[in-house]
Amino acid sequence: MDRTKKTWTIAIVFLITLVINALGATGLINDLSQKEISDRFLTVITPSPSTFSIWSLIYTFLLTSIIVLIAKRKDPYYQKAVDEIAGLFILSSILNIAWIVAFSYVLVEISTLFILGFVITLALIGRKLLVIREGKRWLLPLAFGFYNGWLMIATVVNVAAALVKMEWNRFGLAEDVWGIIILAVAIVLVFLVMSSLRNAALPLPVAWAYFGIYQFLRAPEGFKGVFASLQTVALAGSAILLAMAVYQFIRNQYALLPKA
Repeated sequence: MDRTKKTWTIAIVFLITLVINALGATGLINDLSQKEISDRFLTVITPSPSTFSIWSLIYTFLLTSIIVLIAKRKDPYYQKAVDEIAGLFILSSILNIAWIVAFSYVLVEISTLFILGFVITLALIGRKLLVIREGKRWLLPLAFGFYNGWLMIATVVNVAAALVKMEWNRFGLAEDVWGIIILAVAIVLVFLVMSSLRNAALPLPVAWAYFGIYQFLRAPEGFKGVFASLQTVALAGSAILLAMAVYQFIRNQYALLPKA
């Protein structure tokens, strides 16, 4: 497939993905919205509903990136980007769709497998962007850094929801203790992935998710402030993740990715 066909295939697959996501969010796939299903298997690390508005920002970044790929198809950097990430992006979109459909049909355990494949594929895209980096290009690193970061925390929450569905007893640990362990482990994972991909944008959506977890733990419609220690950890985790992003940004000489 030549480069022009690859670019338009990316655009078409992305638009299909947007449609499927909209159908899943509004409950038109199985008469159950994603929020309704998430509420069935609520966990102490589920962010507040407003936190998920970040999807709009992520998809706006991705749509802008695709438009730029088409508009600047003669730019050597974007040509390399299409060559390197087209296949992976199409695969990530297919996994995205499969995840939405499986989750919409309350196949939470199966959806976990799809989202794991999804987040790994996005990390591979991040590696490709690191290889082809040029100057202080920011659009693709920002779009996929946000995408990958958000999917990392979405994967953690998805796994937690699957465990709730399976009525797992958390090795006998209290809910808040288990939640603290998961949040701490997630921060370590984000740091390791960021260190590999060297993308300063990656921790930002995770920090937003941790703040959303803190909000839901405090909210009257959430856990009503019952888990005070977990609230503290979530808020502190958000600050640590923001610090990680700043650290990587400075280390990259004030860029999302280090200079080539």
